[in-house]
Amino acid sequence: MHAAGDALNSLLGKDREPSLREQIEEATASGDTCFSLTYEERVIGFVACVASGMFLNCFSVIRLTELLLGNPVPFAVCFTLGNILSMGSMCFLVGPLRQCKNLFAPGRASATFLYLLMMACTLFSAFYPGLSHLGRVILIVICLVLQGLALAWYALSYIPFGMQFARRYLLRCCCPPEDV
Repeated sequence: MHAAGDALNSLLGKDREPSLREQIEEATASGDTCFSLTYEERVIGFVACVASGMFLNCFSVIRLTELLLGNPVPFAVCFTLGNILSMGSMCFLVGPLRQCKNLFAPGRASATFLYLLMMACTLFSAFYPGLSHLGRVILIVICLVLQGLALAWYALSYIPFGMQFARRYLLRCCCPPEDV
């Protein structure tokens, strides 16, 4: 008789998989409610942050000429602010507490730390008055490359076995086996 009840519940949709919307609402319902925003408001906030971040990153490419001509501040500020907005956009979907937990999870903490450190170093390099123009440009470019690598490593942590595959591939490229 219990099996018939389960079948009826299944037909009525009582033991179905929750939708993405329901999963997001459930995830944010436990105290980390992103200021009690509705699902639609969270999606709008997410899209607005991602779009603003992408706009600022694209705008920073226009500011690249200013960096090369000796005024690195507009480029560094636009690029870093764009990255912060893009990274913070997930706070709208999963909430700030869960986003921080995701950022500093064991497999992602080093990439997150390097990413944040390089954003700070980019701004420091742009604003520090004691650097020569060439030194400033070189430091900013190094920070940007390291930011990109840290972001790629962070993204690989979400792909099953992505970090392991990348590690093996890099070792194979950098340290090829000896031909004996």
